[in-house]
Amino acid sequence: MGGGVFTRSRRLGLCILALSVAPFLNLSFTHAQSSPNKIVLGISTLTGSSAILAVAQKAGFFERHGLQGQIVYFSNGTIAASALLSGDVKISLMSANATLAAAVAGAEVVQIGGLTNKLDYGLMVLPSVKSIQELKGQSLGIAGFGGASDFAANYIIRKDGMIPGRDIILMAVGGQQERLTALASGKLKAVLLQPPFTKRAEKLGYRRLVDFASLDLEFQTLGYATTRSYLRAGREACLNFLKAATEATYYFKSHKNESMKILAAFLKTDDSDALEETYNLNARYLIPELPYSSVKGLQNTLELMAYRNPKARTQDPREVIDDSLVKSMEESGFIAYLRKTYGVPTR
Repeated sequence: MGGGVFTRSRRLGLCILALSVAPFLNLSFTHAQSSPNKIVLGISTLTGSSAILAVAQKAGFFERHGLQGQIVYFSNGTIAASALLSGDVKISLMSANATLAAAVAGAEVVQIGGLTNKLDYGLMVLPSVKSIQELKGQSLGIAGFGGASDFAANYIIRKDGMIPGRDIILMAVGGQQERLTALASGKLKAVLLQPPFTKRAEKLGYRRLVDFASLDLEFQTLGYATTRSYLRAGREACLNFLKAATEATYYFKSHKNESMKILAAFLKTDDSDALEETYNLNARYLIPELPYSSVKGLQNTLELMAYRNPKARTQDPREVIDDSLVKSMEESGFIAYLRKTYGVPTR
């Protein structure tokens, strides 16, 4: 992935992540197809978790399963959902907030698999800040409204007895580098970051006031979403995508050295401490063996979403989930094949 670069798509007006595809081992369960099916895929955040798609592409799993994937990066889940619903993107790895918000609004979005059901944010603050209460009257930097960082911020503010927007102002800053820059420049006293940026912030002297990974909170941070119309018309492509992403998960968990190199290129960092934290957190804790959606995680999201949109209270999270493709991978023996090939991942 050393040749990966960002280019600008004039049609989408968004960054396209160009990742080289490397040839890989010939194994069974390969999709026999002479001409791979081209598919545009979206990601709403650049984190250790979303790097699974980089692993799938770099290690050749998309190609193995009959796909030629083009990965498009969006700065937050709301933009990713818009591109998905417009048809510019066929499948998007994005926050459950964005998927549910679209569903509540009546869109035909559906989550065909879950990637992570825990939050990995760190609330990074100035060294002088010792409690969330000390942030009262201040602004807290998040990626954007409607995404996972928005949910995380709302959760910790309300948990501490305050009201988001009244006691602590949420400010949409953009990507992780933009948030870290806002903290380092003194523009903000607090921002939400994920690995490897949490470790970078700590090395700069900032405090991790809240470590979300240590909280007993289930939340569908990232899930694989598409539209119901594409699931019907492109069901085989959706299944092959999930096979590629799931095989990439097993590879990621069982091939640390190779995966760390992909992480370094994907996240554009050579900070070994930050990469080690990112890899261990994702491989051992955040990313489960099977990509089933989390009903409880989606319900938790809806409950917080209802503070802003009362319609969320009537939304059944099960209506937004279609796990039939994940079940198909189990029933066909594909998961058993992965376990035999890569070993059963440990949590």
